[in-house]
Amino acid sequence: MTRPRVCVFSTNFLEYSQTFVYDELRHHQRWDASVVCHDRRNADRFPFDDVLVMGRPGLVGTLDGLLYKTIANSPTTLRWMKQRRFDLLHAHFGPGSMYALGPATALDLPLVVTYHGYDVPLLSSPQRMRPKYWRYWAGSKWMFRRVDRFLAASNELGRMLVELGAPPDRVKVWRLGVTIPPQWSPRELHDAPRVLMIGRFVEKKGFDIGLQAFARVAAAHPRAILQIVGDGPGRARLEALVAEHRLGDRVQLLGVLPHAEVFATLERADVLVAPSHVDADGNRESGLLVIKEAGARGVASVGTIHGGIPEIIDDGVTGFLVPEKDIEATAQRLGRLLGDAALRQRMGVAARAKMEREYDIVERIAALEDHYDAVVEARRARS
Repeated sequence: MTRPRVCVFSTNFLEYSQTFVYDELRHHQRWDASVVCHDRRNADRFPFDDVLVMGRPGLVGTLDGLLYKTIANSPTTLRWMKQRRFDLLHAHFGPGSMYALGPATALDLPLVVTYHGYDVPLLSSPQRMRPKYWRYWAGSKWMFRRVDRFLAASNELGRMLVELGAPPDRVKVWRLGVTIPPQWSPRELHDAPRVLMIGRFVEKKGFDIGLQAFARVAAAHPRAILQIVGDGPGRARLEALVAEHRLGDRVQLLGVLPHAEVFATLERADVLVAPSHVDADGNRESGLLVIKEAGARGVASVGTIHGGIPEIIDDGVTGFLVPEKDIEATAQRLGRLLGDAALRQRMGVAARAKMEREYDIVERIAALEDHYDAVVEARRARS
């Protein structure tokens, strides 16, 4: 029996921060997947065979890339898709859906779009008029009419999509999963804890808030250290805070690490801090994968009441929730975990159990394929 086929649209396949797209592709069980992108990036880190790259070297590739960038379509794309006889198209991020709308209409195929965070509030932000995003804003009414299923990565994003004009019956919440390490045991009790923050150094991550919270509890917990994995435009701000609080021997900026080293760092951590907040442009998180990755390894988290974070952290059970940008509340909860190894262990065990129940990637991709099945069946019924 022939397996159904999905064509995944990913504008740049693949950015370092979008490992979840690659994990999704690798864990399909009943569907075969191909990818369309404009640029192929980090292919050594994200190997995948069936990829149509529009911006290829040479005259034809250059022309294809220009057409794809300019009108979000090209004859090459349509020919390639017809040859593979896809059953469904799936775009990641709202702006990426603009590249799938044309082929979906031309080939009369159902279209699913996953919304991950910044792409929903962007439609009501002044940033929507920037050259990078104007097509997304201009095409949003077509998107709301044409998309067969809107997959929101959090309850908040689902509500926002409906408020912006998406048909409520086509909006579903679908949360990203993570790989659950099979070999695991609760952390040993000790009094030299490692605090960890992971992500891009951008405003919405709130790493300056987390660093200042650590500074407030550092004296009371002299053996604790803070490690920060990542890089970005906010690095100078973090370096200045480290100097201001004289924490050069207690804070380690580890830079961007390979995926395996990120996981190894997580496995050595005792507390994850995720101080995300809405930034000046309205950008926000959905469900932070790093909290799920931490929980899968038995690490308790301190996170904000923001985006999809309250859906991942059960306050007082698997970690703590604090208000956005509240340095004092973050410091208080962090200090409590640093001072109580048994509490850290108890919350870590509960976090691991929650990830097994709710965020196992195998079950999450099975649920995604159920969405695919439902969309295809609904289209056939209408036809």
